Amino acid sequence: MGKFSLGRRRFCVGLGMGVWAVESWAQCESPARLRFSLVPQGDAGRDLAAYKPLLAAIEARLGKPVELLLPQSYGAVVEGLVAGTIDFAILGPAAYLKASKANPDIQVFASYAKRAGPLQEEGPYYRAVLAVPAARPYRDVQALQGSVLALTDPGSTSGAVLPRRVFPGLTGQSLDSFFGRVVYVGDHDRAGLAVAAGKVDAAFLSGFHLSELIRQGRIGADAVRVLWRSEPLPLDAIVYRGRLCASLRKGIQASFLAQGGRAYPALLEQQGALGFVPMEDEAYRILREMS
Repeated sequence: MGKFSLGRRRFCVGLGMGVWAVESWAQCESPARLRFSLVPQGDAGRDLAAYKPLLAAIEARLGKPVELLLPQSYGAVVEGLVAGTIDFAILGPAAYLKASKANPDIQVFASYAKRAGPLQEEGPYYRAVLAVPAARPYRDVQALQGSVLALTDPGSTSGAVLPRRVFPGLTGQSLDSFFGRVVYVGDHDRAGLAVAAGKVDAAFLSGFHLSELIRQGRIGADAVRVLWRSEPLPLDAIVYRGRLCASLRKGIQASFLAQGGRAYPALLEQQGALGFVPMEDEAYRILREMS
């Protein structure tokens, strides 16, 4: 991975602006309040609370209240964006692809640059991993046949979507036919904790989240063994609805990227990030090509 950089009014219509300006104003949306959510990857309530200073800055910049919507699932956040009941959000990569396919007006504008950790490289990329309890005898993927596998959420890139796409190439069988049982545990933290405690035989999850569980001391560095890692994948997509008026979109983006993306140190620390960085749709091509 090369080096990355962390630095990087409502539309009023006058009589002289003509029909084009009237149509442009009519086509954009300026809701009375903006609604924000994120896909649940750990403790969703804790994650939303960490975003309050950033959301307060957006409120001050735009003069509009921002409502935090507690997510029920990856799919619920995607559906909210597509339906227009959520205005900006943080999506996992696969959830972003699903949302943008359903509604091309959903646009990515930023992501995180994560700090380095035991299973995470520094920058705006991460890897999916297949982890097993270190106390179990599994030394390769084939040894897992007939065992119990944990996935996170059906919409998770590293915790479900990518494994289901690539696993047949590793074993010649689908996940459901190769493993004795496949269970969904809800998020990456639960998957990591379950595999470290030996409650499941293996788990697919984000290498970043597993790395953070180790860094935080919630599991021991020697509690798990990684049998497989994916190629580098783009991190979460921070998105807004393209139907929002340009001044709102610019204000939201400027708030995330303020001070070179480092304006909210407590939030970044909680997210294991060095900063927010600009991101474009092209970065997610690798995942589109896998589908």
